[in-house]
Amino acid sequence: MEYREVKVNLPKDLSDEFYALLDSLQCAGYYEILFDGEAPKEKDQGLIRENTNIRIYLQTDEISKELQIIIFLKINAPDNSNYETRLIETRDYEEAYKEYYKPFPIGRKLWVIPTWEKKEPTTINLWKPNSGIPLFINPGVAFGTGHHETTKLILEYFDELHAQNKFNFQSACDIGTGSGILSIGLAKLNTNKIFALDIDPNAVKAAWSNWLDNEFDSEKSFTVEESGIDNPKLENTQYDLAIANITFAVLSQNIRQLAKVNSKRFIFSGIVSDKKDTFLNLLQSHLPGKLLYSKEWNEWWVLDWIKN
Repeated sequence: MEYREVKVNLPKDLSDEFYALLDSLQCAGYYEILFDGEAPKEKDQGLIRENTNIRIYLQTDEISKELQIIIFLKINAPDNSNYETRLIETRDYEEAYKEYYKPFPIGRKLWVIPTWEKKEPTTINLWKPNSGIPLFINPGVAFGTGHHETTKLILEYFDELHAQNKFNFQSACDIGTGSGILSIGLAKLNTNKIFALDIDPNAVKAAWSNWLDNEFDSEKSFTVEESGIDNPKLENTQYDLAIANITFAVLSQNIRQLAKVNSKRFIFSGIVSDKKDTFLNLLQSHLPGKLLYSKEWNEWWVLDWIKN
C-alpha cells in the first residue's frame, strides 16, 4: 500500500496550531523530527533550531488534505516554511520514524524505550533493578511518543507521586489514550485495573499492542475501546483516578459528560496557558472541588483536580 508523505519545515511557535490542523484532518499519521543531522542549516541558525521538521502521512487520494496543509503554510509562514511530497510504500512509512525515536528518561525512574530496542544490550542497562522502570512503546500512528510536553508532564508527576509514596491508585481510566503510554506508566507504578478509550481506531490498536509489549503480572488488567467520553463504563465503574491528556477544546465541549466520570481524582494535561483559568472555572462549575497540583512547561499545564 502506498502513502503520500509530506515533509514540512515551519517555525516552532506555529507547531501547536499546525498539530491542531493535522488532528482535524485525521491524517494517517504524523511525527516531529527532534533532530535531523541531514537537514540544511537555516540562515543565522544557532545551536537550537527556530524551525521544526514534521513528517505527515496521507492516503494517496487525499489531495484536498495536502492542499489545506499548503494553504496553512502560505498564510502563516510564507517566507519561513517549505514542504515537499513523495509517494512511499507502507513499510517505508512504518520504519521512517524509528531513525529518530531513541530511549530517553522521564523523571527519576521512568525510561521510554522503543519496542524495537528493548533487547539491545546498550538499553537493557537503563532499567536494571533499582535503576529504572521501562515503558516499551511503539507509537505507530498514535499520539504518545513521550516527547510532547503534555505526556512528559503527566509521567513526571506520576514519578514524583510514586517517589513520595503517594501513588495510591488501584484503578484508573485513561481518556484519549493514544499510544497507551500513560496507561502503561500507571501499570508500571502499580495501578492494577485500567480502562482506556480513544476515538481513533489506530490508537486503540497501538495501545493494545504496546500493552502486550510490556511485561505485567497477572494482577494487572487493561481494557481499551474505541469510544468517546460518553462511554457508559466511565459512569458505571468507579475509578481511583481519571486521566485525560486532551486539548482544552475537546475537554470544554465535553465538560458535562466529563462530570459524569465516576472518579473523585482527575489529572489533566493538554491545557495551554491562556486557557488554564477558563478551564479551572469550568471544572469548578461542573466538577466542584480544588486544585491539588499544577505545573507548566512551554505553556502547557498538568492539573491535578479532586472533586468535593
